[in-house]
Amino acid sequence: MKITAILALIVSVLALILGWLSLAVTSLEAYPVPLLGALFLTLVVLFISICISHKETKPSIIIFAILALVSAIILRALPEYLHGLNINGVIHRSIISALLLIGIGVPATCYSLFYLLGATPRAYEISRYPLLVFPIILVASAYTIIIFKIIATGAPQVSWSLIITPFKSESWPVEVWQNGWPNFVSKSTLQIGLLNSILGTFLLMVLTSIISLPVGMGIGIFVHQYAGQRLGGVIRFSTTALRAISGIILAITALSLLHIVNGTLHRTFLNYLIQGFGYYPNGTLQIGRSSFLFASIFVSLLVIPIIARATEEGLNSLPKDIREGSLAIGTSEEHTLTHISLPWCLPNIITGLVLGCAEAAGALSIIFLMAGTGQLGVNPLSETTSLAYFIFDSRFGAQMGDTVQTYMGSYQYAAAFLLLIITVGLTVLAMVLKNKIARRYKAI
Repeated sequence: MKITAILALIVSVLALILGWLSLAVTSLEAYPVPLLGALFLTLVVLFISICISHKETKPSIIIFAILALVSAIILRALPEYLHGLNINGVIHRSIISALLLIGIGVPATCYSLFYLLGATPRAYEISRYPLLVFPIILVASAYTIIIFKIIATGAPQVSWSLIITPFKSESWPVEVWQNGWPNFVSKSTLQIGLLNSILGTFLLMVLTSIISLPVGMGIGIFVHQYAGQRLGGVIRFSTTALRAISGIILAITALSLLHIVNGTLHRTFLNYLIQGFGYYPNGTLQIGRSSFLFASIFVSLLVIPIIARATEEGLNSLPKDIREGSLAIGTSEEHTLTHISLPWCLPNIITGLVLGCAEAAGALSIIFLMAGTGQLGVNPLSETTSLAYFIFDSRFGAQMGDTVQTYMGSYQYAAAFLLLIITVGLTVLAMVLKNKIARRYKAI
């Protein structure tokens, strides 16, 4: 009986491993459909044997055996590629088999552990661990593979010249003389670099911090100290709902405003303020798709709730005795707030601010419809750009057959590597500052 349970556990773990590999299958021609079908049928036989050896018939195991048998039939009947049925694309059957393998493998592992450990109440508790552990392993391994791919591919591409070189793609007419007659031909230049994307990422973080920090802190202070229970609940719910808004919705809202401004008959300062502008080397004015200042306002809508919540939680963590003691010796509420409460919650505010900076650095969902290359300069009134947009633009342009974006696409892993360094650096900086300030103001 234990041998059967051990075999069932081995086959179940193998099903989980193959299910995980099916999500990242690279060689579709060597996809082992017969092996996967044999796995499902082996599980059916093993668990039927376990039921017979225990002389019991559990409905859950019978249902599980039926599902495993159905999965084997489905996998065998599936064509290699799936299309139609309103599916916008072509799907390989490895996706379906991965879901079937994981869906069958996890409960099979639980059942195998249960019977291997003696089918006791303690065995029942231990057998539920795979339900908690496997999703963590799956997510952690996925992140590990992604990070390893970024580092292994992007790090060798990064060079000092790539970092300090701005992107440039220009074309202009040049007058040439042919057979005694003037003729105009087009000349172009292409210069691939990440300088403007790197500077744009930092500028987006700075402007977002400048906008969201005072507003977020103000909301947190107001909710904690001045708003009543009912008004505070409304504001807290509103900020939470604001955080829950999809970045795509904010992007469409921003794009609608841009269309309204762009539709005006005469350009005003508002056009330049919202759309952004720059000058070509020959002095020609170029209106952008959106300015850094305009984009930062919409990114701040996602950052403000983070800072507001962090500020409120920090103020709530202040011991009531400290605050009441300060008021008891005659200090005003404003003095207590600025000299005791805010220094106390400063680590929370810094954590929220750094999280907001990381949000701004990777805020592709908001700016992908209104950003550009940034080749005309990086300042609050120039066209928005960032490393995240460079990665998206080069990838999307390469798929559409654009020559420039295809050339840029060879450096998308380098941009991803630099973006990873920025986010990890912000995390380390937040931890260092938080610990340092906590030791200073909280004496810990």
